[in-house]
Amino acid sequence: MVNCADLPKLECEVPKEGLTLDLVLRPKEQVGGQTQYWPLFNADNPEEHFGNMHFKLDKGAVLTLKVSLDLSDVKGRELEFVRYSQNHKLDGLIALSPDFRHQFRARAKEVDGEFTKLVIKIKDKAEIPDRFNFLWMCVDQETGMHFVSGDPEAVIDPGLGGGTGQGGGGE
Repeated sequence: MVNCADLPKLECEVPKEGLTLDLVLRPKEQVGGQTQYWPLFNADNPEEHFGNMHFKLDKGAVLTLKVSLDLSDVKGRELEFVRYSQNHKLDGLIALSPDFRHQFRARAKEVDGEFTKLVIKIKDKAEIPDRFNFLWMCVDQETGMHFVSGDPEAVIDPGLGGGTGQGGGGE
């Protein structure tokens, strides 16, 4: 199995004005009962493949990740990001660590009648270091079967004085 830590990190600075990144998540079929790693790509350069993401956030900055599903590796599946009925603050994600919600907001968006886009907003409101673990989660609308990725990690480490923090996510 591929491990996020073995892949390049998506690293960039997020200025006070904020930053928006367009990314593509490619779910995989489970093989032999093993946890599946889902590749994450830069939408503008599909050759760029990432594991974890690390961002330096200027104080007050908001990072927006627009994640689209690429279903080319799960042919015949009608996958969508999972939508949660209560206030949709963590659609498409399973939080595996506490205090996840105060910095991440994820909402599935409908594209051509299916929820295949996930908009994630990351802001370090608390300005305290945090470690997050989460999984990407989709559902096959026809069968009700859930598809879940493995090996993601996110870290937010706010800087001092005016500064910068580090955050990220992985798949």
